[in-house]
Amino acid sequence: MATAHLQFEAASLSPLETAGPTVESIGTNVKRLAWALDDTTPEYLNWAGEVPVDIDSAGTVTFRVHGRSKTAVASKNVAFNLEWHKASVGTALDPVSPYTTEASGDVATDATQDNDTVAAWTETVATLGWVAKDILAGRLSRVAPTVANLVGDFYALMLVIDIPLA
Repeated sequence: MATAHLQFEAASLSPLETAGPTVESIGTNVKRLAWALDDTTPEYLNWAGEVPVDIDSAGTVTFRVHGRSKTAVASKNVAFNLEWHKASVGTALDPVSPYTTEASGDVATDATQDNDTVAAWTETVATLGWVAKDILAGRLSRVAPTVANLVGDFYALMLVIDIPLA
């Protein structure tokens, strides 16, 4: 099945909300920008993209957050909220209504220092209500998991949204 990717490296995510994470350069041999998401205070990274014209309305969207623990610890979890608004051509993208939220649920972090963790979850296109050419504006945040919260920062490196194509 063909898929379109809305892919946002750390450098293309913007902290536009009141609470925003700090940006850090990580890595020794391969340098990368990362947003340090706090374990207790919601911090937001904003993004925007367009739904492909050939979206498969019967398909499933996959959301992925790539990152790593600032300090790796065994048996710990992180969780994320991906919130978004959508607007079709000729409608307001800054509505009064709240964001629609997609929650990752608990994701086990890698216990080895500097190893990446990938949080992945899915939702059907029908449930999301996305249609061709919708403009999406959203934000990503780290939220507390139900158990074993990773204490300290989690480095967000990339957000990927895989959209199924017809």
